[in-house]
Amino acid sequence: MGISYQKSFIVGFIRSISIFFEGLWLMIMGFMLWTRNLIPKGCFLNLEEGHHVVRCHGEEALERAKSLVNIQFSWYLIWLTIFDVSLYFVMYKIYEEKVEYQILTSYDQEQIHEDIEAQRKLDQSQSFLQM
Repeated sequence: MGISYQKSFIVGFIRSISIFFEGLWLMIMGFMLWTRNLIPKGCFLNLEEGHHVVRCHGEEALERAKSLVNIQFSWYLIWLTIFDVSLYFVMYKIYEEKVEYQILTSYDQEQIHEDIEAQRKLDQSQSFLQM
């Protein structure tokens, strides 16, 4: 099943922001894990089987590192959300008169119901327990 409303600006905007956030998060984690000064307290970089691995000295250090990552993830998500909403409002103001909305037509609603029925039939045919 494809993406509904492929030409919708908001759908494209949200998908782009999601991909951007994932890439940003992977880069930040890469810097934190492979830069010795940024490794959490109680953890160290260890050479194992030809590549470096971050290990922690004990359970407390591991839990501290996990907590730090969760806090950082939350802060990045909050700041990126604030930035995204602000950017969306600015772009909406710039292109305000060009925004067009579509209503669901009766054909679209019928197609949705047909898709749901087809999915139900497919789910029933693939069931382990058929009565």
